[in-house]
Amino acid sequence: MSVLRRLFSELWCAKPEVSAAPGVEAASAAPPDPRELFPEIDAHARAPMDLHLEILFGGLCIGAERFEDLMQRAMRATSLRVPPLKAVRRRETALHLIHYFRYARTLEGRWAECGVFAGTSALALCLAARAESPGFDGTGLHLVDSFEGLSALAEEDHRAERRADGATVMVPPPSSRGNFAAPLGQVREALAEFPGVAFHPGWIPPVLAGLPETRWSFVHVDVDLYEPTRACLEYFYPRMVAGGVIVCDDYGTPAFPGARRAWREFCEGAKLGFVALPTGQAVLIAS
Repeated sequence: MSVLRRLFSELWCAKPEVSAAPGVEAASAAPPDPRELFPEIDAHARAPMDLHLEILFGGLCIGAERFEDLMQRAMRATSLRVPPLKAVRRRETALHLIHYFRYARTLEGRWAECGVFAGTSALALCLAARAESPGFDGTGLHLVDSFEGLSALAEEDHRAERRADGATVMVPPPSSRGNFAAPLGQVREALAEFPGVAFHPGWIPPVLAGLPETRWSFVHVDVDLYEPTRACLEYFYPRMVAGGVIVCDDYGTPAFPGARRAWREFCEGAKLGFVALPTGQAVLIAS
């Protein structure tokens, strides 16, 4: 529990000042009690989680490799510690991502991940590809990240919340500039067995101009915030092959409403259909 509490305290501190609309107050940056947001924390901590994971995922294989073994390798290599509360959901989101990646590999086009953090998802994708294609070395996969954490928040990243006294407050997401940073060297080391992976360090959107001018069949957008999510969609969608997949990791994350706003605005403006998965991911397939 102390790990979760430290995480929440870190994420809720050092908030930038936000200009509130008339009659709207800025919310306090005090970290909430994690149990208020996730009342099942203690129940998950007491559960025999390894047995649950074996029952749910033990029989799943990607190629000749067990999915759970693949996930354990990816998490160990990237030093990712997943609390019991997120253990099942973390695997569900990874499994969906792998399924869409496997499909996209049957199409022409390259693949990208925007928002890499420690490289866990990217490594899981590479391990899954190699499980089916033993010679896979990562060639064709492009990883885009500042490797300095999140960018600055925009107004669209805040949500309005009505307090018990009737006042409306603007609530920032549980992050500030620089959170979720992982050094580029650390991520390169985690993916060292896949030397064909291309790294593109820099802030979105400027870094996107340095990508190869090519077509894409798979893009994983995991950048949490409004402006980089919108920039990724505006850059990649016109360059997608027919049938290509874009996955937004943060669509259903209440703490990060900016990603959902960017996704909905873009899809509604372009009249694009998409699927919202129970994991909180949203997926569109290019026509």
